[in-house]
Amino acid sequence: MVSIISGSSKDAEFRKRTVKAAKLFVPEFALSLMADHADAGFDADKEIMGLMIGRFYRDDDGTYAVVDRPVSSKLISDRFSVRFDESSMEELFDSLEMDDGESIVGWYHSHLDIGCFMSPTDIATQNGLFGGECGFALVIDPVRKEIKVFDSTIDDPKPADMVVLN
Repeated sequence: MVSIISGSSKDAEFRKRTVKAAKLFVPEFALSLMADHADAGFDADKEIMGLMIGRFYRDDDGTYAVVDRPVSSKLISDRFSVRFDESSMEELFDSLEMDDGESIVGWYHSHLDIGCFMSPTDIATQNGLFGGECGFALVIDPVRKEIKVFDSTIDDPKPADMVVLN
């Protein structure tokens, strides 16, 4: 499958992960920014989304990612759908200025009081972004106070373990 973004393990630096089963490591401040974004969307009765910038690493157990920061831009959204506003794509790309080794390791979005799962649209987005290579979708339901992470298994993303870093 063709992907826009690839978390291919052949390009990732070798580095042992601190928690063996975890696939995604997110600093507390970055998770707080994403949760605050979801809360603001809930206050406006709208879904939100953004991208997670970070680094892919590999070890003997496979590829994993460490998030550095989330980014977003103007969105077109309602209670059940969200997309980036085409008029703000330049702003989004400007916010993606990345250091060597950084890439888009995932994306995040919210669901409003329907739980954390991957809808058919979410799965198509995940397939299009990562094409089965390493990459993550983080879903936040600010009403139910839930967060869940999914991997990029083609057509059937599986729940993935996340570690929140201090």
